[in-house]
Amino acid sequence: MIIIVIILNLIITIFNLYLAIKIWQLRKLFRLITSALINCENYLYYVLLIAPQILQQRQTNIYHFRQRYQLWQLQLQKIRQIIVLLNWLYRIWRRYRVTV
Repeated sequence: MIIIVIILNLIITIFNLYLAIKIWQLRKLFRLITSALINCENYLYYVLLIAPQILQQRQTNIYHFRQRYQLWQLQLQKIRQIIVLLNWLYRIWRRYRVTV
């Protein structure tokens, strides 16, 4: 009877040791996860802290780009008008030259 009790106590002790090792491994895993989450939180805090400034800067850049684009469109339109005018003058000059 005593041998059975000793064997059961050994089995319970080994099982408790196994559980203690698994709990220790889980604690280690939870520490790693916690550290990773804290790092992510710090990074996101920094990103969200500077995000309004970056968005404002990008918005300003887009505004300036649109202004330059409109200016380029006007310049392109003027260049096209000049080319059409030069073409028209060239055709008139050719007609005049042929008739003279």
